[in-house]
Amino acid sequence: MALDDPRPKIAVVIDDMGVMRARTLQALDLPGPLTLAWFPFAPDLTGQVAAAAARGHEAMLHMPMQSFSNSTAQTGPDPIRIDLPPEVNLARLAAAIAAVPSIVGLNNHMGSVATRDAALMDLVAQQTHTNGLLFLDSVVVPHSVALHRAEAAGVPSAARDVFIDNTADPRGIRGQLADIESCARRSGYAIAIGHPRPHTLDALADWLPTLEGKGFVLWPIAATVTLRNEMLRPLTV
Repeated sequence: MALDDPRPKIAVVIDDMGVMRARTLQALDLPGPLTLAWFPFAPDLTGQVAAAAARGHEAMLHMPMQSFSNSTAQTGPDPIRIDLPPEVNLARLAAAIAAVPSIVGLNNHMGSVATRDAALMDLVAQQTHTNGLLFLDSVVVPHSVALHRAEAAGVPSAARDVFIDNTADPRGIRGQLADIESCARRSGYAIAIGHPRPHTLDALADWLPTLEGKGFVLWPIAATVTLRNEMLRPLTV
């Protein structure tokens, strides 16, 4: 997985890992390497993440963040929120980072409110930097400040390019997979996010084995973030 490989690169992140065990196991069986983003409240994370690593997949924390709904039914327990004291958000973030073993970084779960708040995203960026992690902005709202604040803090970072499964329609999912290929050919790399849902997993099982023959490199998010930051470096000195 050399950074100077001229082929366009694709990173596929599967969010919401660890709670729906049957679908989690199905995601683990996909050809990789993929990046699997784990809920910090999922059971037996040590065993689940180890099983994924044995199949060549990378681990990331899928951090619950406040959404417009203000519902923990959507975010899961203990999301970071704009109306909580910084020390509470820090404790929640630290506990979540500690909960998922062997992570390379984190991305936001939900966060349509949280990722618009510069102060809260500065807190996330500082803790991500302190822990030597990368940050991936899932871009759940177009005016998220999360990537900008991570970059300002010197955190290796990137933003999602394509959501694979905003629709459950198999034809729509296939269209999104085609968009990933187009994005990677245009920019040199693409970052896609999907979820452990039946039609998504079925589509990925069919699509992932075709990438090499089409001239793409499939690699995990850490490699893409490294490539992105190498590409940006001449622009920031």
